Amino acid sequence: MDSTSLERRKLENDLVLSIYNLPIGNLLIDCCRGLKGIVFFDHSFTNLNDQTNRFSAIFNCRSDDTDEETLSLYANRYHEIDFLSWCYKQREAMVFRSTDLVSPEVIEKSRIHREWESRIGVFYTATACIAADDILYGTISLMRSREHGDFTDEEMSVFEEVNQHLCNRFRLAFPNGVNRLMMDASVDPIAAKFSLTSREWEITCFLMQGYSRSSIAEKLCISVNTLKKHISNIYRKMNVSSTRQFFAELGRAEKGSFLDENLRRGG
Repeated sequence: MDSTSLERRKLENDLVLSIYNLPIGNLLIDCCRGLKGIVFFDHSFTNLNDQTNRFSAIFNCRSDDTDEETLSLYANRYHEIDFLSWCYKQREAMVFRSTDLVSPEVIEKSRIHREWESRIGVFYTATACIAADDILYGTISLMRSREHGDFTDEEMSVFEEVNQHLCNRFRLAFPNGVNRLMMDASVDPIAAKFSLTSREWEITCFLMQGYSRSSIAEKLCISVNTLKKHISNIYRKMNVSSTRQFFAELGRAEKGSFLDENLRRGG
């Protein structure tokens, strides 16, 4: 093995090790940074997938090399018409090139290429679906210009190995999937209003969806007594003492946040 191959293998090993040691909130974007020294790409972005369906499915779209406006366009407009979206919806761990699914001629004629990919000068895409147990946690997309050519089988093999470890890390950390509130409770005005932790807000969301306490404990892999302590803390922060008061206070808070949002928008 020559010195270049040895260095590349070292980078791969370091990246795999980092997957189990880096904070999971920034793991996907950190993984892209690690891949940069192993697999060449012009642009990349990552996103997580919300399991609750309270918000749009994808969130936390991030990139070191693609501007926020372009990322927002993809998340809000082009994600649903992406010809790769069939793979995302399978909720299975997989790594694939866009050209594994459609021909370059089809890519050329697609709306997403004409209106979005061409905006940043890319043509070829390699995507990793991070999934386990019928749960899609998120995706990593690496993109190249037509001039730089498609991703090779060797590069895809590296991407596949990295994805296997990402899938394992997310499955161990979040056996019931992720949502944007778990990753950052402050994104919801109600969670912020009552200073709920990510775990407290996750439990609140389950209660709002009508799950029983035993079902919530099972989903979160915690004891019923631990769940009781969390709910007691939630009630204390919300200054309520019963289930009826809890839902009444949530209703008032939700109505207030809706009115505040309309005022901000000039509605």
